[in-house]
Amino acid sequence: MLSSLSAFAPIPPTQDTAHALRRQLHLTPAPPSPSRLPLQRDVRWIADTVLEKLQSRASSSKALQAIQVLHQTLTSSERRLEVSADELPGFYAFFKHAERLLERHRTPDNPSVEDDYALCRALKWQFRAAAADSNHSRQMPGKLRALNLVSAGGTQVSHHHLGYEFMLEPSRQLSAGPYLACDSRLELSVDQRAKRTRVIALQGKLKSSVVNLGQSLSRSQLSLGYFSSREYASLAHYADLPSATLRSHRAYSALSQPSVRQALAENGLADIELPCLRGTPGPIQTEKGFTLSARSKVAVDVFSFLRLNTAMDLTLQRTYPSKSLDILDLYNTSPAMATRKLVPSTPSGDTCARLLEDMKRWSASSSRHFMHHVCMPPQHTRHAHALLERYVRLKLQTPVDPDLDGRLLELLQQHRALFRPDAVKVYTLASHAQVVSGSVSVKASTQDEGGKGITIEVSHRKLDDPHLSGDYLCIDIAPLKSAHVVKTTLLKGLTAIGQQPFDWENLVQSISTSLLDPAKQSATQVLVKIKHGQPVVLLTRHTVSKDRALQLPPLANQFTGFDLQSLRTRQLLHDEQLGSDSLDHILPIARRYLLERPTWARYVEQHAKAFQALLDTIGQRTPGTPLSGELDEFSRINAPLRQQVETLRQRAGVALALPSPENRASSQQALEQLLFDYLPHYEAHVSKAWTLS
Repeated sequence: MLSSLSAFAPIPPTQDTAHALRRQLHLTPAPPSPSRLPLQRDVRWIADTVLEKLQSRASSSKALQAIQVLHQTLTSSERRLEVSADELPGFYAFFKHAERLLERHRTPDNPSVEDDYALCRALKWQFRAAAADSNHSRQMPGKLRALNLVSAGGTQVSHHHLGYEFMLEPSRQLSAGPYLACDSRLELSVDQRAKRTRVIALQGKLKSSVVNLGQSLSRSQLSLGYFSSREYASLAHYADLPSATLRSHRAYSALSQPSVRQALAENGLADIELPCLRGTPGPIQTEKGFTLSARSKVAVDVFSFLRLNTAMDLTLQRTYPSKSLDILDLYNTSPAMATRKLVPSTPSGDTCARLLEDMKRWSASSSRHFMHHVCMPPQHTRHAHALLERYVRLKLQTPVDPDLDGRLLELLQQHRALFRPDAVKVYTLASHAQVVSGSVSVKASTQDEGGKGITIEVSHRKLDDPHLSGDYLCIDIAPLKSAHVVKTTLLKGLTAIGQQPFDWENLVQSISTSLLDPAKQSATQVLVKIKHGQPVVLLTRHTVSKDRALQLPPLANQFTGFDLQSLRTRQLLHDEQLGSDSLDHILPIARRYLLERPTWARYVEQHAKAFQALLDTIGQRTPGTPLSGELDEFSRINAPLRQQVETLRQRAGVALALPSPENRASSQQALEQLLFDYLPHYEAHVSKAWTLS
C-alpha cells in the first residue's frame, strides 16, 4: 500500500489500518496534498458509474465489449489503498474510450448525454494529467542526480557556433565572415539560487595568419548578442520544470476539477478523491538585455611545440531584470504599492464571508463552463482580477479574521489555475543592471596539454543589490606548477591596470598562498572587490573543468569555409574559501537564508573556518580596514545597529582572546543578530532599485 505523501513509498504496517480508515471515512480535515494519488476504491467507483451509464445507452453488448474487458482488468487488480501510478494510464484509456462511445449518442435535444460526455472527457483530463505527472515525478531523481555538479557549486556551460569565412586574398591567410553563436550557463547565483543564462549573438570575425619561423594566428571579433536569464528558487525547482505538454495537461485537469466533483456528487459520488496535482513554481525573476563585446586574440607557435596565446576582451552588458506579479503578489511584496494600484471604490459593505461565497460560486461556474466548452467564459481574467482586488482591499482596510483568511487562501491555492492564471499578472517590477568589463589573458600550451596561464578581468557592476555592485577583479589561474611564476605574472598583470592608491603586493601574496598543490590540477578563481580604496578577496574557488568538443576537421573548414563547433564544459568545484575581510559576499546569502534558520545553519557549518576567520578579524578591531569601515557604516544607520556592532566587536574580541566553544558560539550569535537586524534596511535599499509598471 502507498503513503498519502508519495506514490512510491509503502505505508508502515503500524500505520496502515488507522491511516486507511481515516481516509476512507473522510476524517482527515486537511486538503489533499500535492501529487497524492486518489483512493483505489474511489476510482473504481467512478469507473463503475461510467460503465453503468454506457450500458444504459448502448444499442448492443458488442459495442461495449472492449471497454468491459478494460474495466474488468482495472477492477480486478491487486487491492490497495491508493490507485498505483501504473494503473493511471489504464484509467485514462478507460475514460477516453467512454468519451468516444458517448460521442456517438450526442444530439442537440439530449442534454443528459451531453452532460455524461462532458464528464467522461473531463475525467479523461484528470487521469491523463495524473499519468503524465507521475511519469514526470519518476524522472525527477535522475534529473537531480545530473545536477549534482551544480548543487555542489559547479557550473555547466555550453557553446555552439556556426560561421562562414570568406577568403580575402589568394594565399588564404586573411579571411572574414559572419558567425552565429549561442552560449548557455547553469550555475548557482551569489544568493544560492539556480540561474540559467543564455546569450545568442551575431558575430563578425577577422582572421589572419602569418607563417615565418613559426606560425602566428590573430583573430578579431565584434559581437552583439541578446541576453536572457531566469532565476529559480532552487535547483529542484529548475529540474521540476514541466514540458509544454505537461503544463497543458495540468491546466485542463485543474480548470475542470471543481465541476467534475460537482458532477460526481450529482451521480451519488460525493467526497470522492481525484488526482491532486502539484503546481511547479516558475522563475522568480527573469532578465533580458543585450551584450556588446570586442575581442582580440593572438596565438604564436614557437618551434612547433609551444604555443603562446594572448587575448583582450571588452564587454558591455546591459540588462533589465523583471518580476511579473498579480495584485496579491504585489500586496505581499509591498502593501503600499498595492494600495496605489487598487482602483478607487466607494464603500460597499464587502466582507470576507461574502467574498468567500462569491469566490466559491464563481469558481464553480467557471469550471463548469470550461468542462462543457473547453474554454474559459468571457471576461474570466477580468473577474479573477476583480476578486483578487476585493481580497487585497479587505486586507488593507481592516484586520481579517484568521479563520476566514485561512479559508480564502486555501481556496485560492486549491483553485490557483482559476483565480491566479498568468493572465492576471498585470504588474511588473523592473530594475536595470549594467556590467562593463575588460580582461586580458596570457596562456602557454604544448601539444600534450591544455593552455596554462592567467586571466585578469576588471569590471564595474551596477546592480539592484548594493553589496553586489562596485568595482571587481576576477582572476583565473590555470594549474601552474611554479608559485613564483604565478606571483610574477600576477604582479605584472595587475600593475598594468594602472596607478592605484594601494600596493598590489599584499593581494598577490594572499592569492599565491591560497593556491592548492599543483599536482591536483585544479584551476583557481579569485573574486576581488575594491572596498574603501583597497582590494579585498571575497571568494576563492578551486575547480576542475572537463570539456567535450565537437567540431569540423581543419581540412573541412579550410576547403568549405564553414566553421562549426559544439563545446560542453562541466566545471567541478573542488574547494571554496570565503574571504575574511568583508561582509559583501555573505550579506546576499544572509538575505536569502537567514529567515530559514536550518538552511542558514547548514551554510555556516559548511564554511565554519571562513566564519571563524571573519570573527577573528572583527575581534582584532584594526582601524582603517574595509571590514572595519563596513561595520562603521552599519553603526551610522541607527542606534540599535550601533549597539549590535559594539556587541559583536566585544564578543569577537573575547572569543579571539579566549577561544572556548562558548565564546565562539556567542560571537557567531552576535554576528547573526547583527545581520538579522540589518535585513530591513538592506531590503529597503534593494527595493529602491525596482520600479512598478
